[in-house]
Amino acid sequence: MNSKTLILLFLLCFALQPAGFTQNFQGIYQTTDPENPLVLSVSEQGELLMGKLYQSDLSSKEFVGRKGKSGFAGVFEVEGESEEVHGILDKKLLTLTLKAENKTVEMERVSKDLNYDFSKVFGEATNALRDKITGVWILKEQYKTENGEKVISELTGKDYMTAFNPDGKQVADVRGFRDAENKANKELNIPQHLRPKASDFFEMSQMMSWKIVGNNIHVFPTQAIPGVPTLIRSVEFENEKMILKSIEHGWIEVYERKK
Repeated sequence: MNSKTLILLFLLCFALQPAGFTQNFQGIYQTTDPENPLVLSVSEQGELLMGKLYQSDLSSKEFVGRKGKSGFAGVFEVEGESEEVHGILDKKLLTLTLKAENKTVEMERVSKDLNYDFSKVFGEATNALRDKITGVWILKEQYKTENGEKVISELTGKDYMTAFNPDGKQVADVRGFRDAENKANKELNIPQHLRPKASDFFEMSQMMSWKIVGNNIHVFPTQAIPGVPTLIRSVEFENEKMILKSIEHGWIEVYERKK
C-alpha cells in the first residue's frame, strides 16, 4: 500500500463515527447486474476490513476499509492509484458508492465463507483460464525469496511433470515420490518390508484433484484426508511459462508445457 493510500484511509477513519453496532461485513459479494460482473471479498480484522475486488478478466484491486456507524469507508488500490469507496449493507444487499466516478454499484452477499467458489460468476473467464492450465507441465524451477535472496529448492532441475487433467484430477510425477522415498531410506534406514511398492507410488500420484477459484488453483485430496489441507496457488503466465505461487508458503514454481 503506497503513502497516498495510507493518507486517504487515515482521513477516512477520522471522518467516520465509531461503529455503534456489530454489523458483520465479512463474506463474498457479487454484483446484481449480469452485464457488469464483479466480486468483492471482504475479511474482517477488528474494525478494519481487508479484501479484493475481482473483475471479469480476473484482474483485481486491493481493498482496505474501516467500519462506521452506518456502513464502512475505504479505498480500492491498483497500480499505485487509490479510489475512495463507501459501503452500506442492508441485510444481504451491499451498496457501494465510488466517489471519484460518482456512481453506485449494488452487490449481494452470496456467502460469509471466504472459501466460497465464485468461479461461476466469471464462467467465461474461468473456463478460459482452466483451458489454459489443462495439460502436462514440466517443473523447471522452484524457489522463494528470503531476506532479499533467492533460495533455490532441491526440486529445481528434476524436471518433474504434473498433469492438470480436464476431469479435475491432478496427476503427479511418480519419480518425485520415488526420490522422496529413496531420501527417506537413506536418512531413516526404513526396513525393506515397510517401503512403498510401485503400485503404491502410482496410487499416490492419482490422489489429488484441482479446480479454479478466482484466479487461483486449489489442489486438494480427491477423497478427504484428515490433516491434509487444500494447497492454494496463484497462477500467472509469462513467455509461455506457467508460474504458480504458494499463497501460504511463498514458494514459486515455474513450469513449461510438455510438447
